Amino acid sequence: MTLPHPGLLKLELAVGGVELAANCRTRPELRPAATTARRSAVELLLPEDLVVDAPVLNGGPPSSVAPLYRLEYDHEQFFLLRGEQPGERIEVRVIPPPRFYEQCTAQGTPMREIGTVFGSFLALSPIERCSLSLWGRLCPWCTGAEPPSPARAPQTVADVIDTVRAAFAEGAVDFVLFNAGSPGAEDGGVEGLEPYITAVKRHFDTFVAVQAHPPRSDRWIDRTYAMGVDAIDYGVEVHDAALLARLCPRRHDPTVRERYYEALAHAAGIFPSGTVWSELLVGLEAPESTMAGIDRLVAAGALPVLSLVGPPGAAATAAPAALSPVVAHLFEAVRQAKINMGWVHELSFGITPLEARFFAGDDARLSVTQQFYRSRLGNLTARNLARLRRRLRVRTVSDSFDSSHL
Repeated sequence: MTLPHPGLLKLELAVGGVELAANCRTRPELRPAATTARRSAVELLLPEDLVVDAPVLNGGPPSSVAPLYRLEYDHEQFFLLRGEQPGERIEVRVIPPPRFYEQCTAQGTPMREIGTVFGSFLALSPIERCSLSLWGRLCPWCTGAEPPSPARAPQTVADVIDTVRAAFAEGAVDFVLFNAGSPGAEDGGVEGLEPYITAVKRHFDTFVAVQAHPPRSDRWIDRTYAMGVDAIDYGVEVHDAALLARLCPRRHDPTVRERYYEALAHAAGIFPSGTVWSELLVGLEAPESTMAGIDRLVAAGALPVLSLVGPPGAAATAAPAALSPVVAHLFEAVRQAKINMGWVHELSFGITPLEARFFAGDDARLSVTQQFYRSRLGNLTARNLARLRRRLRVRTVSDSFDSSHL
């Protein structure tokens, strides 16, 4: 049996899921984590350090288009078997839910309610959640529904800091990502995040990313950079206009759709190369449409990421093998545009351009050597460069923002 390369293995597991053998279900590494994440899933470390969030199929498979993998445990090792036929084992590691999920903040709030780990980052939504790619859900503004009443109270800065500190102390994450709600707002939701970002930057020497809807004014993008944000994500998520109209009625408006690309292009002129990105949900629309979306994002200077999570109840339209040309196109498009692939990496819910090299042939795979950013020295150097770049710009940005009276 020919084993899939690590990229295809990740794609197959994310779309098709995994079944747990009986001897796995009682393992402490697989203690339930579904209440802290988007769905019942297990996080696996695959060959060549790829991380995937694989849905657990024991309660019923979400899709029938991908081969079924079974996770087994034998002689203190986890491994995957593909299909029903005996074949070569694929050794993997199970990444257990972090221990801080069982802790509470000083104010008594369970930390699992504050932050969620996805691969190498801690996702925080202290005010409101809205993201198909990250949370698998949209906010009422996107869907055109009435907002819930009462709305969730914002989390405190102290609770967020306690949770971030616990995650770093455990070594569970490398950086922090804030998810902002408030789509359609003048600021895109970033103004409400500023106290949290300021506090994290004051207490920790870490990379901070923000996932948000684009603000109406580019001055808020400038302000986002000036407040200390190192990377920004405006998630287009669906390129096909008809599909977007069904999933996100309010984002289907041509003016709203175009604003995402305008904001990404403006941000790409401010943030370092490769730190402005956007997700596309892979497998929900025709492959040609996704590739067109990749080209549109690359033209704006943004780094496309193929999200492997769709909205609840939505079925994938293509098998993982049929999506291989899309993923190969992702790598080639980003490489030709010379956008830095090193900043956005180790996402358990998506395939990054760096991971897409596995689909682009042996030459592409061998051309990407171990990146220096993965070392401690590389991380420190990257943060110092980001701080220097920001110091050269912040005064101008702040003066411009203040003069606008926003």
